[in-house]
Amino acid sequence: MFKKTTTLAVALSLFAIPAFAQTTVGGVQVSAEGLPYVASYCEDLDSMSTSDRFDYTPSHADSIASGISLKTVKLSDCQRAGLI
Repeated sequence: MFKKTTTLAVALSLFAIPAFAQTTVGGVQVSAEGLPYVASYCEDLDSMSTSDRFDYTPSHADSIASGISLKTVKLSDCQRAGLI
């Protein structure tokens, strides 16, 4: 009985791991697959001057790959998420 209970608990916990593998950026959940695109975008923002940030538009492909609209992400959102 103990072995079945332990096995069931371990199996159920494996299903819960992906739910915790998401990061919130600007109030939006970013999946593990989209996180590299968002992190790259945040690094780009961090390296720009304030005026360049205002005019910068991420590529449509990166927005789609990230799973969120990158143009809504601000530098402060990146900082709060710990991406820069």
